[in-house]
Amino acid sequence: MQINRRQFSIAAGSALLVPHAANAQAQPSLASLYESAKKEGELTWYAVPQTSEVAERMGRTFTARYPGVKVNVVRTTAQVAFQRLNQDLRAGTANCDVFTSTDLAHYVDLKGRNLLLKYVPAAAARQDKRVQNIDPDGYFHASSCFMMGLIYNTSKVKPADIPKSWTDLADPKWNGLAAMAHPAYSGAAGAWCIEMRKLYGDGIFKKFAANKAHVGRSTIDAVTTVISGECSVSAGPMSLAAVQASKGNPIATLAPKEGPVLILSPSAILASTRRPNASKLFLEWMVSSDDTDRITFEEFGVPLRAGAKAAPGVLGLGDASPLLRPTPPQMVVQIPKVIELWKDAFGV
Repeated sequence: MQINRRQFSIAAGSALLVPHAANAQAQPSLASLYESAKKEGELTWYAVPQTSEVAERMGRTFTARYPGVKVNVVRTTAQVAFQRLNQDLRAGTANCDVFTSTDLAHYVDLKGRNLLLKYVPAAAARQDKRVQNIDPDGYFHASSCFMMGLIYNTSKVKPADIPKSWTDLADPKWNGLAAMAHPAYSGAAGAWCIEMRKLYGDGIFKKFAANKAHVGRSTIDAVTTVISGECSVSAGPMSLAAVQASKGNPIATLAPKEGPVLILSPSAILASTRRPNASKLFLEWMVSSDDTDRITFEEFGVPLRAGAKAAPGVLGLGDASPLLRPTPPQMVVQIPKVIELWKDAFGV
């Protein structure tokens, strides 16, 4: 399931800097967009950052807001979703209309191959300026984000032992008790690995491996593993951990002293879409709407809209300092290297 990044790493610089003229679309009003979307009736969304339950909830909420336009949700991990999308494209099957991933490099690749539809949602102007214009050419846009932080089982970790640094995951006290996600499957794990390498060098992965860290495919799995007590500590999505804590599960989270890792999840419309109007309407809704603000708040997520309030205890974009944040070029160039280092360290 390895991504062929060699091809698009060559094109990454030009893909980020040179505008594409093809597929430019005029921006219709929401009312006219909705009328056209109803004629198409549905769209298929490949979703990565949300859990299956949240993704399905978002699909239902969108349809309640725009009756007659159904969202077919396909939720997997980042690299599995990208592999599936590429299989669709090779087969000439336009299954996916809107693609949402946690790996910024996916968009550099797709844009470089002219596989994305250029569309700038009017709703993007309402976002926090820190997440606007992640693609200056308008092919992909921030639609959600979360922060990777330290999470721990409150029943198994004593207050004096609560980890406070990313390096604490390599502390022998957590031998066999730390959980991590594999960067070859999870885009969020890949971004986290890039930042760990920046901070601590190539050897950090061997330190984690020597501590017999449990390896899963998704950062979502890390939360489940900590709640179950199979592991005591982990690098994981702070929002999901907060949701589970609100349900009475024995889990808590904190931002490490080096800073949490911001995982930005863009969305884009495929150029091959058979439902361009439904896809544009869905993108408008995802990028900034009252519905997505409410779901973000209720799911303890990081709000994208400027001035929107996060749930109590949740770090907003302006609350975390320092904040670790890999760029699209870094994701393109460095993900293959961290996957190689990971496999060398862990043997998987």
